[in-house]
Amino acid sequence: MNAKSAISKEIFAPHDERMLGAVQVKRRTKKKIPFLATGGQGEYLTYICLSVICFSICSVTNKKPAQASITKVKQFEGSTSFVRRTQWMLEQLRQVNGIDPNRDSPEFDLLFENAFDQWVANTASEKCTFFQVLHHTCQRYLTDKKPEFINCQSKIMGG
Repeated sequence: MNAKSAISKEIFAPHDERMLGAVQVKRRTKKKIPFLATGGQGEYLTYICLSVICFSICSVTNKKPAQASITKVKQFEGSTSFVRRTQWMLEQLRQVNGIDPNRDSPEFDLLFENAFDQWVANTASEKCTFFQVLHHTCQRYLTDKKPEFINCQSKIMGG
């Protein structure tokens, strides 16, 4: 079983969530956390995952309301299990920055209401696939404030 299938089964399925997409990432810049004691938990892999929780059918609209979220999942060195770390509701996503619209680049930024992270995906194509799923999910599940997709190639937006 590959890592993304394992994450879906281990992290999301037990909570009746469906993982729509995931991208393995590394931080582009070191995060400064001066208040933590030295000696972290060692090396780890990080995944940014997009998931949705479907609720029962609404009797008024006859549609299934859903709640989409973006979750940071880690797998620590020497472990076969995954750990859910930070989670944001899709409504909290303000901006998706593809960094360079003129070339395939694995770098991207995610800006949330109260957080900002700079990432590098394993490959530019993995980032592109994740962005396509993210863009489609935003169009489908967000009615009011949709995040701004900037510096993204047109193929990500369906162009």
